[in-house]
Amino acid sequence: MVAAYSGMRLGEICNLRNEDIQTIDGVLCFRICAHPEDSWSPKTEAGERLVPIHSALLDWGILNFQKTGEKYLFSELKTSTDGNRGADFSRAFSRYKTMMVLPPAITFHGFRHTVSTLLRNQNSDIREIWIDALLGHEASHKSQGATTYLSGIEMQNLKRTVESIQYSSFVFQKFGVS
Repeated sequence: MVAAYSGMRLGEICNLRNEDIQTIDGVLCFRICAHPEDSWSPKTEAGERLVPIHSALLDWGILNFQKTGEKYLFSELKTSTDGNRGADFSRAFSRYKTMMVLPPAITFHGFRHTVSTLLRNQNSDIREIWIDALLGHEASHKSQGATTYLSGIEMQNLKRTVESIQYSSFVFQKFGVS
């Protein structure tokens, strides 16, 4: 659900800490940032970002995963011997997709592609630079305005972008999620 409504990478989701849920300019967000003490950092410099939490995730109860005294939002995930917090989840996802008889070509990373495609194909005024910021991509266009004059994207624009991620109820019913 988090990947489907944010486009975040598996490692970003699995390494979210309780402290990484913050209110910025009145918007509840995931803060994607390096955690050097755990030897984890986002994939790229652009990967360090704020991702507004989609209302569907709030309705689903994402904040119920925060537990007092726990470091990570998804505290039940274990860290593998090589320091990867997402390894067990990745294997569980593979077993689930097999159980659901989904083709092997479907991967967890596909959620990022789906979010990107949904946002880029909308008939709306969502700007590509907002989509890139949401997904943690370097700006795909390097205009003078994008590189020099754009010092930051207003949080309300990122919130509007993330809220534009919409699915039919059929999509989640098919996968056993309500």
